[in-house]
Amino acid sequence: MKKRYLLLAAVLILVLVLIAGCRKKSPTGVGPANIVVWGLDDQDELQGVISAFQKARPGSTVTYKKFNDPKEYESVLINEIAEGEGPDVFYVHNTWFPRHSNKVVPLVSESFTPQMFQESYVRVAAQDFLQPDPADGIKKIYALPLFVDTLAMYYNKDLFERNLPERGRPSELWTTFLNEASRFSEEDDTGALTRGAIAFGNAEHIANAADILYSLFLQSGVNIYDKDFKQVNFNQGAQDAFEYYLSYAKRSNKNFSWSPDDFFADEAPNGDEEAFLSGKVAAMMGYSSFANELSTKLKNVKARTGAAIDAGDVGVVPSPQFSGSTTDFKAFASYWGLAVSRTSDIPNTAWDFVRFVGSQPQLRLYVNATGRPASRRDLISEQRGKPLLEAFVEQLGYADSYRLYDKARFDAALAKAIDNAVGGQSEKSALNDAEKEINDLLKLQAPKGLYPSVK
Repeated sequence: MKKRYLLLAAVLILVLVLIAGCRKKSPTGVGPANIVVWGLDDQDELQGVISAFQKARPGSTVTYKKFNDPKEYESVLINEIAEGEGPDVFYVHNTWFPRHSNKVVPLVSESFTPQMFQESYVRVAAQDFLQPDPADGIKKIYALPLFVDTLAMYYNKDLFERNLPERGRPSELWTTFLNEASRFSEEDDTGALTRGAIAFGNAEHIANAADILYSLFLQSGVNIYDKDFKQVNFNQGAQDAFEYYLSYAKRSNKNFSWSPDDFFADEAPNGDEEAFLSGKVAAMMGYSSFANELSTKLKNVKARTGAAIDAGDVGVVPSPQFSGSTTDFKAFASYWGLAVSRTSDIPNTAWDFVRFVGSQPQLRLYVNATGRPASRRDLISEQRGKPLLEAFVEQLGYADSYRLYDKARFDAALAKAIDNAVGGQSEKSALNDAEKEINDLLKLQAPKGLYPSVK
């Protein structure tokens, strides 16, 4: 009898241990845990938010792993999740949906609904991060945006004062900018270009060449996909935008502004930035991160070339547009959010962390630490009036994006088209080649389209 009781007690203890173990991994609750986060920000840029979370959630810890290269980061992330490993929370780019939506646990919460998301964050974030769940067709929250950055125009205030004194700044229209470009052009005795209006040309030396094209496409009203999101179609509007961009790299054009062979004696690691910061071009397109790193970049350019413009001569204005109607304004958005991995054992706790970071007090800490434009509507007013941030804040209301199934591959196809056209291939043929390359990719990897029918 005693042995029987001992056996029953042992079985009972074993059952209780198993139940406790199951509860520990249960996704249904929120409790203390170690949350593993992967991202691209420096540790100190997130530390304020992490410390606040750990203080607010006693017993919880956050382990952060930083990656330096976005392409490497995406590759490692895909492989780890495919093997059932990886982080609980990870940085997700706004163009990654719907390609990576199956790697994410969407948020289902009565206390924070998609409607509340739209009320809290700027419109483009809702376009990118609110997606229909293939399982039931219901629109759900797949990520929360850390910030929203857009392409704006950096310009040399001194050069614009000297060469365009009637305005002293870039035009709001691309057509006017093109017509005024020749006023900035200078050549030496050999006919080599020594100064131009803007860094538009070969993709090898233009850091954001593909993004600039996306921006011009958006501003031209181009919907790059067919109605089923199975193929891209670079129509006449896309062709016109492509030719506009390339016109600044044609020596025979009056608006000729960009020639790496004339500007650089050797391989310039960051051609457009170096050309702008050394005064070889009067303007360039860039994100807010360029302003945040301006001091360091100026020092590097001066060390490499021996000369650099004054930091006080760097200004930023919203991107010029093809249309003068504000209802048609577009600014290409590129930004990161936080998502919860489907391989996480603690998805609810992980989402608790994401929602904590996405709250007003914590995102205030984050944007103050990083200098990036806010994604939350209730933080925008706090960023107005900051000289090198104002233009990016102004563009938040008309920020837009494309759903790029594989941004790296899309970018590479467009970069090849740019360089081939600069090298002599016809613009139409070069863009058609890019279209075919992208469509071959979509046919292979997304044959049912970017938004396959829900179950």
